[in-house]
Amino acid sequence: DRRQRQMCIRDRESNVVISSIWEDESLFEVKVSGSNGKFTGEATCYTNRENILELAEILEVFPQKLSDSFNFSTGKNDGISYFSISGFRTDGSGHILLAIEIAHIVSFTNARTQNYKASFDLRAEPEGVNQFGRQLRKVACEPLGKTEAVLNNAT
Repeated sequence: DRRQRQMCIRDRESNVVISSIWEDESLFEVKVSGSNGKFTGEATCYTNRENILELAEILEVFPQKLSDSFNFSTGKNDGISYFSISGFRTDGSGHILLAIEIAHIVSFTNARTQNYKASFDLRAEPEGVNQFGRQLRKVACEPLGKTEAVLNNAT
């Protein structure tokens, strides 16, 4: 039974997926899910199209030099769900390590807040990160639910 569970964990995809699901005049809601094969998280986070476009622009050309790094968050807060990602190069070949945090937080008026968080690292190739940036640009610019951005773990 333990061996079967370990095989199941290894078979899970290691990735981050972002898609748009709702908006009004001031908010843009995205669904973020991700896993490194052992830790998995999913949340719907409020942001705006400009913030997603800003992340897309960073990732489309990341990294350009060895010292490059970035940090992005939809807004860390104890009261609402959020997503954050940061990354840096790990070597001269451009390999990238990404730190991902996905927090699903639900607040109730007369009950304890539900707070679920997943934090994990993903390794990525530069081209994969650049492609993720191009896909995020589409998420930021196209109609709701039309596309999703997927970043797979480097193997």
